[in-house]
Amino acid sequence: MTRLLILALLGFLVYTLWSALRRALSGPPPSRAPRASARGARGEDMVQDPLCGTYVPRGDALESQIGGERRYFCSARCRDAFREKQG
Repeated sequence: MTRLLILALLGFLVYTLWSALRRALSGPPPSRAPRASARGARGEDMVQDPLCGTYVPRGDALESQIGGERRYFCSARCRDAFREKQG
């Protein structure tokens, strides 16, 4: 019985050493950290729609010059409604 326990322990040690050696030789695991987007590591500025108050990324917002000011909208519907409201 003692021989069987010693063989099991020896097998476990050989398996553990083999696994550790294989991991060491294969190199570091691939990083799972998210990559920085093309817009930069900090992200993109958010702009607020002046009509509905929704915040959208500046790159996704509709840009329009209204009354000499640059405004950003979440949709064409909000842009058109804001223009009508401005008169």
